Amino acid sequence: MKLKKFLAATLAATMVMSSAMTVCAGYYDSSASSSESTTVSEDVKAANVPIAVAGTNVTTTIAGGYAAKSVQGTAVTTPLAQVKANLGLKDGQVPAITIYDTDPAKSPAAMACVNAAVEAMGAGAEAVAVLNINLYAKENNNVVTLEDGSVAMVTGLPKNADLTKTYSVVCVQPGGVVTILEDLDSNPATVTFDVQAGIGTYALVAQ
Repeated sequence: MKLKKFLAATLAATMVMSSAMTVCAGYYDSSASSSESTTVSEDVKAANVPIAVAGTNVTTTIAGGYAAKSVQGTAVTTPLAQVKANLGLKDGQVPAITIYDTDPAKSPAAMACVNAAVEAMGAGAEAVAVLNINLYAKENNNVVTLEDGSVAMVTGLPKNADLTKTYSVVCVQPGGVVTILEDLDSNPATVTFDVQAGIGTYALVAQ
């Protein structure tokens, strides 16, 4: 997997960014609004069910709320046994995920980080969809917050996306850590990337 990971201050220094990126160092809003939570609850999928991703059915291995409408489907592709190993889950803990669209009105601080990172990527870079994703676990109907590990997720690009462009993902995590993830698949209509444990904001960026 190819990735570049930097703290906001490092990103600003190495990519000659404006000082606006410093807002990412320690400032991040991760809470979903009540309307987002309602939307997620209406799009719950069980584990091991097919989800249409850019016109192709992909079996997702993790149950959860697949509520993002700006993209053409999302599915976790890491096998369940590997998911549990990656996340360090104990007996009785079951992985879960929620995925929903976000924007500056819903997640202003996270979007400030996204916009600064996209600007640093150079002329022509453009975020075509932005998702909030929470990768966690459940145990006896209780939510277990996860901090380590990752799983692979495939996402269908928006219907109006330019398939001749190259796509990557800007990930913003609590504390202002910004990660640029390259597409791990060869399908021009999808992007596959690693979702980190916990909550994060993920922007699909065209260049």
